[in-house]
Amino acid sequence: MIRTIRERWVDGPVALLRNEEWAARFPFLVQGTTAGGSRGADFGLFRSAPVGEVMTRWRLLRETTGTTTVVHARQVHGARVLRHERVCAGIVVTDEDADGHVTREPGVLLTVSVADCVPVTLVSTEPPAVAMVHAGWRGAAAGALEAGLGALRDAGADAASIWVHLGPAICGRCYEVGPDVFAALGLDVSGDRLLDLRAVLARRAMDAGIPEAQISVSEWCTRCDGDTLFSHRAGSTGRQLGFVALRPNG
Repeated sequence: MIRTIRERWVDGPVALLRNEEWAARFPFLVQGTTAGGSRGADFGLFRSAPVGEVMTRWRLLRETTGTTTVVHARQVHGARVLRHERVCAGIVVTDEDADGHVTREPGVLLTVSVADCVPVTLVSTEPPAVAMVHAGWRGAAAGALEAGLGALRDAGADAASIWVHLGPAICGRCYEVGPDVFAALGLDVSGDRLLDLRAVLARRAMDAGIPEAQISVSEWCTRCDGDTLFSHRAGSTGRQLGFVALRPNG
């Protein structure tokens, strides 16, 4: 059975949710999800929020995580994963559209923006490498998770060394979709048409060879917990970030 984890709030210049189990297991890792709703702040770069305010939050995130570089891209609900090596210091927004990032470089914080979609964190223990993937239903159907796993394999990892965490996202009790979504994901249409996207992604991870014991799912739901997380379905325009990095001195 896939384990569920309720990440713990960490307050500070940037309020965030942290996977305490991973923090203990992987001391070489920086990982989490920024807060949204009334508790957090909007990190959306390509939206209506004032650019100056948003960039200040990104700089605070870099300082809070102790990383050298933060990378991001315009997301298009696809399966493209960018590899980052010898990245310049600062906030790097690539000129290429992508829904995933991978690196073996310490100090490079990989980010995806979400507000119901799933922030998928992938960690290889041998060799040390990380990937971050944005997976809504379109991205899942396009193979975003598999692309992230493939990028880690290209970096030298095998399935036995990869761990997967499916972060805060809309839960299966809140996510009603049409039959076209079920069809795109290769699923039969359920009577109530409720979709647990994280369960779908967990099954896909296992199908790709990831051991079940190395897959976990956040208990947080962006819709149920809309006071502290942004939810597109609830009408939010803000975005929180899923992020991961190898510690600079890991």
